[in-house]
Amino acid sequence: MNNTFDFSEFSRQSSKGIIVNYFIILYKSLKSSWVLIPILLTKDKTELNLTKILLAVFAILIYILIRAILIYLNFKFKIKDNAFILKQGILNKSNISVPFEKIQHINFKQNFIQQLIKVTQVEIETAGAKTVEISIKALSRESAVALKKALFAKKQETVIVENSEPKKELLHKITFSDLLKVSISENHFKSLMLLFAFIFSGYVQVKDFLETLELDDKFDTLLEENANSLIGDLLLMIFLFVFSFIISVLISFVTTFVRHFNLQVSLENNTLEIDQGLITKQNNIIKKQKVQSIEVLTNPIKEKLGIYNVIFRQAISGKINYKKLIKVVGFNKEHINVLKDVFFINTNFTNKEKHKPDTYYKVQLFFRSFLFLAFLNGVIILISTKLFFINVILAPLLIVLVLLKYEKSYYFFNKDMLVIGAGQIATKTTYLEHFKLQHIKLKQTFFQKKKDVVNMVIQTASGKIILPCVKTKKAIEMYNFMLYKSETSTKKWM
Repeated sequence: MNNTFDFSEFSRQSSKGIIVNYFIILYKSLKSSWVLIPILLTKDKTELNLTKILLAVFAILIYILIRAILIYLNFKFKIKDNAFILKQGILNKSNISVPFEKIQHINFKQNFIQQLIKVTQVEIETAGAKTVEISIKALSRESAVALKKALFAKKQETVIVENSEPKKELLHKITFSDLLKVSISENHFKSLMLLFAFIFSGYVQVKDFLETLELDDKFDTLLEENANSLIGDLLLMIFLFVFSFIISVLISFVTTFVRHFNLQVSLENNTLEIDQGLITKQNNIIKKQKVQSIEVLTNPIKEKLGIYNVIFRQAISGKINYKKLIKVVGFNKEHINVLKDVFFINTNFTNKEKHKPDTYYKVQLFFRSFLFLAFLNGVIILISTKLFFINVILAPLLIVLVLLKYEKSYYFFNKDMLVIGAGQIATKTTYLEHFKLQHIKLKQTFFQKKKDVVNMVIQTASGKIILPCVKTKKAIEMYNFMLYKSETSTKKWM
């Protein structure tokens, strides 16, 4: 059985879009007003009028419903003259026309509500746009697929969609044990910093609430009791660190599980299709010409477990939004080799000669570490001289990190591409084809000039890549060759 969809006339989303709009507006309202909850909890009950509060909540819910209906009624789209046309807005109406050639990505998403009511969100990204330019919140799956085919076909207004799925080769499907391995080997320091940021930002809002429970007094007493001895300070720091680390591991596991649940990577006609997500399901199509560079990430734990994460960097405008990067977790070496065959055809990765940065780069790293340590000790003097013992741990740690960073820094250069290695504890390998280059600069400080080295700043449509402390002669050779390949190539770069 086939379904026919005509996009030549203006049409609306599914009527279920009212439900989606309602919960989106409700979520945004709650997100912006959550700080009122601690205030209400700390208010004297005699000052609260329950009837007025309920009436206010009811009025807000009715307003949200009316707004959701109006958004649905005023959202119309069609395809005409090789362009996608959208009308939207309640009072401030807008007409958007996007030519087919400007469309870069069409992605499918489903949050929890959309999964319940069985609709799909279609996001249309255009070249150069900083954010998703068009988002259709509620289409049936068949209609979403038909719209995607029509936009990629670049000529059809009427599309016939067959119910049978095209044949795809399943490259990678993640299991629960794989997710567990990925979450255990993630960067827990990042989760730790997010935890601290959340605690400090939320503390100001809930301080009054803590005072009513007298928790702040108990915490201050605990600090005073332990502040009289070095051992007390050390034990308190160890306890807080271990507790925070356990919480950060749990956060890493939950975020990894929610984001990458049921991850599947399929291969069809040298195009990758990625499906993943629990609460919000995402479907991303990655075409070879759209990818500017590929990053393969690992660390000592991941290497022991035989897993790698891969980030696909595509064209952006302005500042990089790391939330929008397409990341696939749990790959093994065989998967990485398949990706190389798909994205970098006829490129020889064997017998590659690795080039290291000049040893002056190591001097730079040590100097920066010394400045950081000096600044930290200046802060310690202002807080408590008892904390100077931290240097016993921190100084050797910084030395090890500098040596690791230099050891993992390298580049491999051939007639087709540039491979760059970087990292400290973790290892990042970046693959970039020469013709994807946008522009390149050679930068040199006064001290680098004395050492006859330069920094190569390579700009692509997906961001900036820096090669530090390359010998000037070698850098000029690479500069000229990469510019030549970029200017003479007839391949599509996006």
